[in-house]
Amino acid sequence: MENPMQASRAKGVDSARRVLQILLSFTEASPEVTVEQIAARYEISIPSAYRYIALLRELYLIEERRRGVYTLTAQLFRLAGVAESFLDIGAIGKPVLERIVEETHETTLILRRVKDSVLCVASVIPDKPATISFKPGHLMPLHKGAGPKVLLAAALPEKREKHFRKLEQVMPKEEVDELRSELALVSKLNHAISASEVDEGIYAVAAPIVVEGRTIAALSIAGLEFRLDDAAKDKLLEQVKRGASEIAALVLEEEHSE
Repeated sequence: MENPMQASRAKGVDSARRVLQILLSFTEASPEVTVEQIAARYEISIPSAYRYIALLRELYLIEERRRGVYTLTAQLFRLAGVAESFLDIGAIGKPVLERIVEETHETTLILRRVKDSVLCVASVIPDKPATISFKPGHLMPLHKGAGPKVLLAAALPEKREKHFRKLEQVMPKEEVDELRSELALVSKLNHAISASEVDEGIYAVAAPIVVEGRTIAALSIAGLEFRLDDAAKDKLLEQVKRGASEIAALVLEEEHSE
């Protein structure tokens, strides 16, 4: 099947192409876009940028957050959710999980966010696995453990803050504030580490699986902490980052082959 990235450009649809390019310029890292940024990025006039923005607003694909600053609407996130639901990232990433387990002898998982919870969609375990709570098909809290924190840190700021407010109803505010600070660091470092946070004695590392600017899942490696010295922990962190990048590349390849 023809790779859409290699397909010849359709003719006579330059305006439609520009509208779609503007829509695709929104990412997790840049959830807000201004008219001036659009005009500069695509080398068009300010009036032209406003016309494209007006069409996207008319279709309720973007909305004005504050004067001159635009974000995607919930309709786009619903469409993204539908697209991701057809993507079996567990099956796509399984070879990478198996390779990591062979090299580290630790349990490896792929986790996805489901509203305010985290779902384990794939897991590969070594011959002598550590006992962990994350199992395929099981929902777990979104704020505990390395993998969940990677997913929560990747959420849009307003959605993350909404979750924090929910947590404040069941947790001391000091703990929620500490979580806020921790997630800010997770977002900056692009990985998370936890120790005895979900299961006693379990050390875990996690990294986001990012495809075209969107975090679609998290890769995590977990094992018994007493077996891990500093060098082994550093190795796990390197493995989880490399593995997340490999899975992202496989997902992109799968999407472009359809």
